[in-house]
Amino acid sequence: MKLVISYDGRRYHGWQRQAPGVETVQERLEHAAMRVLHHPVTVHGAGRTDAGVHAEGQVANLHTTNLAVPLSGMRRAMNARLPSDIVIRSITPAAAEFHASRSAVGKTYRYRLYTGPQRPVEQARRVWWYWRPLDAERMSDAAERLVGRHDFRGLASSAEDRETTVRTIFRCDVSRQEDEIHVAVTGDGFLYNMVRNIVGTLAEIGRGHWPAERVENILASRDRRDAGPTAPPDGLSMVCVYYDPADLPSVR
Repeated sequence: MKLVISYDGRRYHGWQRQAPGVETVQERLEHAAMRVLHHPVTVHGAGRTDAGVHAEGQVANLHTTNLAVPLSGMRRAMNARLPSDIVIRSITPAAAEFHASRSAVGKTYRYRLYTGPQRPVEQARRVWWYWRPLDAERMSDAAERLVGRHDFRGLASSAEDRETTVRTIFRCDVSRQEDEIHVAVTGDGFLYNMVRNIVGTLAEIGRGHWPAERVENILASRDRRDAGPTAPPDGLSMVCVYYDPADLPSVR
């Protein structure tokens, strides 16, 4: 089964199941599925979102031998057993070989920076309150320089240990939405903390600390110390996951 899930990540220690007693989104979903399907269930997610990160379109898959529960009933029953900050938007049949992570060809993340003069209490831990003035046009200029296939070692966490740090960014758009600046990034894959490091770097450029060309220097040096700070998890959300290459935007 393929599941599309939304959640507010504020009170969870990320997606991935951890030690007993540590609340994660995966653990909550597996517990709800087990109560409905009456057998142990492993729910595989398309991305292991960090603590405090949200999702609008996280995709997951599970296998079940219980065919007595209709899909519409399964979704309603699981949602009834989930907390109010997690919801299954849809459940559909999938091929036996489908895997939410391994079958994915791309993802889109969106980051929200709130630039209003006062702390946005009503949106606490849903946005990054950035009180310094930001130039969205400068940020957009810098963001366009990330598009293409590059080695993103300089924008990954220092703890990143994957064999290759080369990824393709299809789009990186910066837009102003009233008192917010949104950064939307679509790529074929992301390194640990890569989107948050991109946002932290764009914020430094937007406030005038660095020129837009700084992005090219970071990509060339592959040195994390040349990039900006890691933006907090609050403003980050997984928007959607792609499984058909035809759905991905072309690289400009």
